[in-house]
Amino acid sequence: MKLINVEAKDNYILRIFLDDNSIIDFDVKAELERIPSYKPLYNHTLFNMVKFKNKRLYWNEQFDFHLDQILERGHFVNFDEKEPSKVLN
Repeated sequence: MKLINVEAKDNYILRIFLDDNSIIDFDVKAELERIPSYKPLYNHTLFNMVKFKNKRLYWNEQFDFHLDQILERGHFVNFDEKEPSKVLN
């Protein structure tokens, strides 16, 4: 499974598109609260500069998330439902 696109959304949500046609919403705000050194990502300009490569989302060398973290803490988007469903591990 690989990342193919990422979109920065409102409220520090990243919408992540995977090569198996899955879409995941990842709540970065929860991670910012959990990881104090990531608080600079509260800056909207920086947050919106998110990039991806292979199985990693990143902003710079200091701030990144691996696909494993995203799958563990994200929510699959099901456009047939009003709310995304929680990823089950």
